[in-house]
Amino acid sequence: MNMIERTPQQQAANLIIATGHLLTGSFGRQADLDDNLAIIVGPPIHPLNLLHWTNWVQKSRRNIIHISFSQDYEGVPNVALIFLDGDRSVVAEHCWLWLPQSGGRCWIIPDGEGWGAYRLDTDLKLRRHSRAPARGEKATQDGCIRAYQRFADILDGQSTSSVELPLPERLRTAA
Repeated sequence: MNMIERTPQQQAANLIIATGHLLTGSFGRQADLDDNLAIIVGPPIHPLNLLHWTNWVQKSRRNIIHISFSQDYEGVPNVALIFLDGDRSVVAEHCWLWLPQSGGRCWIIPDGEGWGAYRLDTDLKLRRHSRAPARGEKATQDGCIRAYQRFADILDGQSTSSVELPLPERLRTAA
């Protein structure tokens, strides 16, 4: 099989597109997301970035989802959500992706009690739900595994012209 190595920028673009696909439930709606949600792929969050991003979210009225991996791309990504809550910006530094059995749009569930869960509505606006969609630890784990498996599948599907990325297999193994 022909192996083509992708640049970090190409890998980041693939991750942004895959995240958009996972959140909207369909391919090709990334441009529709841009009005309401910025997807950032990069290194783990730095406090100075958080300060900048919270200010940006308030001024732009756009939420941010930040995807980061460990330096060696092992394991599942860390997901952070910086969003508007009224007139203030809120940061959920550690979130889980969760996918229902029926597939569709992925949920973002901040780690910890009282955060609720977030999901894009049909207009692709980020909406808060007071409770997480899963009840119980097993249902939560199963939905998270489905989400990260779907993420890996989307990344695999982006591999055209016999291009292979090492990330999806590592992501799949970690999920």
